[in-house]
Amino acid sequence: MANLTQRTNGKWQAKIRRTGWPDQSKSFKTREDAKKWATAMEREMDIGAFVNRNDAERTTFESAANRYIKEVVPTKRSGERDVYKIKALIEQFGKYSLASINPAMLSDYRDQRLKVVAPQTVVHEINMLSRIFKACSMDWGIALPQGLPTALVRKPAVNNARDRRLDPFEWEKLKESLKECTSPLPLAVVEFAIETAARQSEILSLVWQEVDLKKQTARLRGLDGEKTKNNDPFRDIPLTKRAVEILSALPRQIKGKVFPASQNSIKKSWQRSVDRARKRYVHETLQETLLAAGMDEKAVLAEIRALIYKKKTPLPLTRQTIAEIELSDKTLVDLHFHDLRHEAISRLAEKLQLHELMKVTGHKSSAILARYYHPKASELALKIS
Repeated sequence: MANLTQRTNGKWQAKIRRTGWPDQSKSFKTREDAKKWATAMEREMDIGAFVNRNDAERTTFESAANRYIKEVVPTKRSGERDVYKIKALIEQFGKYSLASINPAMLSDYRDQRLKVVAPQTVVHEINMLSRIFKACSMDWGIALPQGLPTALVRKPAVNNARDRRLDPFEWEKLKESLKECTSPLPLAVVEFAIETAARQSEILSLVWQEVDLKKQTARLRGLDGEKTKNNDPFRDIPLTKRAVEILSALPRQIKGKVFPASQNSIKKSWQRSVDRARKRYVHETLQETLLAAGMDEKAVLAEIRALIYKKKTPLPLTRQTIAEIELSDKTLVDLHFHDLRHEAISRLAEKLQLHELMKVTGHKSSAILARYYHPKASELALKIS
């Protein structure tokens, strides 16, 4: 039987001592609550379902997450991104003990997050929570009284399959915009991606020592020279004549990187170039439409300046035309760097057999590769005509 005693502060303490089980004690405001807790604990011991809650109740999520950052994150390739995610989770759950975090709490968090971020982001966050709880339970010996709380949380459905390809007209506009970057590297990186189907991380990890321009080959590795995304130590790829031309035009250092730029700088240059190309295209389309409507060239230029500098309100016709363009014309809209891999694979599929293409792209299965192959109906028509 449990021993119930009232402490000097007025609270009731329940103590359980049983042979073969760790001592248990907990304080409550009332004697009735202390008795209910003791009865529940003894029942669990009787049927062999008891889980020692002491460590889980003493350990906050914040302390467990920080331990994960210190001990586990350094072993992961996605270290920096993981730290960012974990710190955001600490803000939400940091003060809770591990024992108090339950599926209902996590489900509510999921529902609130879905109002502000994409489902894929929420899935990543739930997976990170799961990894932290697993480390607590499997590696650090902290028993979770309710089991793995994320196991009973339904993850949101994710539909992130894309079939976006870079249209030739879009490429001409984007190329002109990339040429305006202060460095020639963004344009070279983008062109190389289109020619090789390489991932951005693989391109930026490429070193001159692993490029053979005579044999037209290159050895790709993952971020910072580590394993590729598919967990291969490296992947050898053939280079097209255009890829060789791109590399030949770059300054060469015997032991240096082929594209000495950070992922962040390329990301920013890419987005700025896409935005710049889109804005220029919209203004050109607007100019053609207004001229066709009978507006003289001087007035059209004045309308475009009004849009750019915002010192005067554009005419109703201009605002209506802009609205129609934004609604119906998706040229250079929703274009991601990774879409270049879709474009490149679709092009290479016209020249290579399936097994050859998989060697170039690094895909382990044809099903995954198929997600990147998006032939146009007109291209297939030429093959069967």
